[in-house]
Amino acid sequence: MKHYKQILCVLGGLLVLTSGALVYLVYKSGVEEQRKDKQTAEMLLKDAAMVWVSQEFERQGVPFSSEGGNSEMKSSRRRIVTAAGTLIVEIDSVKETKRLLSSDFLASMARYLFISGGSSIDEFNKQWQKKLDVSLPYYYSVLEFISQMPNYEKNLPQTIAGNPNLCLPENKLGDYYLDNMYFLEVKAYLSAPSVWWCADWRRMDIVLCIGGILLGIFILAFLLIYNRNRIPDDKVGTLPSDVLVQPDEALSSDKIVSEDEVVCCLGNGRYRLREILFDEFEMTITLGEQVKQCPKQPYKLLSAFIHAEDHFLSNNKIIEICDWNLTDIGVNNKKRTAISQLRRLLETNESCVNIVAMQNEKYGEGFKLLITD
Repeated sequence: MKHYKQILCVLGGLLVLTSGALVYLVYKSGVEEQRKDKQTAEMLLKDAAMVWVSQEFERQGVPFSSEGGNSEMKSSRRRIVTAAGTLIVEIDSVKETKRLLSSDFLASMARYLFISGGSSIDEFNKQWQKKLDVSLPYYYSVLEFISQMPNYEKNLPQTIAGNPNLCLPENKLGDYYLDNMYFLEVKAYLSAPSVWWCADWRRMDIVLCIGGILLGIFILAFLLIYNRNRIPDDKVGTLPSDVLVQPDEALSSDKIVSEDEVVCCLGNGRYRLREILFDEFEMTITLGEQVKQCPKQPYKLLSAFIHAEDHFLSNNKIIEICDWNLTDIGVNNKKRTAISQLRRLLETNESCVNIVAMQNEKYGEGFKLLITD
């Protein structure tokens, strides 16, 4: 197949580029999906906080009521009265966005649960993990509770709910607050699967890349199989019918069909070059009782020399016969190697057949098959 190597190189390059594009698109999709999943996990965390507070009060059977001023009046401060005295905090707009319980009533309930010592953060984390298992499989949660209650006699211990090994900076989801006074801080950690798992493999660009790679592999396999079947066992097909002697046109093998100073055509695709007998159909060279099988390139060149005008082949013609490209790197070295292989095939003590480099007035530089007595 003409330009076979060039086609393989182009196809291989396209496969590499497509594979690189696929890796980039899958990674980009995975990162984007992880970002969306973390937003979903944050909403599930807030839902879990509301469910946990409500369930804890129902479980403990604690009556609770709340009173406050006019809800329409905005204040820059919040205050609570404890046994240790009145506590006042400035409302922080940044921390407000990190509150898990938007209702001041629920926030007060959460503060009471921890101060009373009747609840732990473990149940809260279990509630969050249950919601993750439903909406985001293979995501795992960890909560770290830190109390910052001022002027409190009994400091609440810092506790971790979940696998402490997952408390890594890359897994941190954010810092949140259970109450409206910012005293009960919760650090949330979320262990996510790899970006390759999170990627949306149904995206059209990813599907097209995968389809392109599969198609390229199919074409590549077809070309390799076709080329292998085209030249089995390192042999080549015979030359075109217009240059070979056809069997039905052949005469007896002991009769000379045509003769010149170099080549005698004996018919049946057999040629005599002095002591050498070349069988074009069997791809063999016979010298006395010794029979040699012609390799691919020497066979093609010897056939071409025999049928060429004045048994001369230009350098460009040799490159064309060997299915090379003039722009190939090292094509001249390949040409010299092929000529050397043919010379060694024809070289014996008794033979005077030779391949000589020379200049032709019509075709330029090249090589000629001749007899050197």
